[in-house]
Amino acid sequence: MRQASLQPKTSGTLLHIEDLHTYFFTRERTIRALDGVDMRLARSVTAGIVGESGCGKTMLALSVMRLVPSPGKIVSGHIWFEDKDLLELDEESMRNIRGGKISMI
Repeated sequence: MRQASLQPKTSGTLLHIEDLHTYFFTRERTIRALDGVDMRLARSVTAGIVGESGCGKTMLALSVMRLVPSPGKIVSGHIWFEDKDLLELDEESMRNIRGGKISMI
């Protein structure tokens, strides 16, 4: 069970990711795709995520959108968007956010 979101309201922050861990569990091993990601994105700022191939850019975007493919799982952390913890929302609420408010290319 996840702990309740305790993030303070921050009107200048659009996206706040705190201690995000996304792992892939296989028979052979556990792959730590994201292991403690922290970031903030202010409102009215456009940002791009850049880095080497395999460094976690796509997995970060998929985690924010809660679209991590199996056998992956977001195991801990928080993703606040517009002061809502996306990891606490039901699937219907997430569908309303995807595409209209959050998307990836």
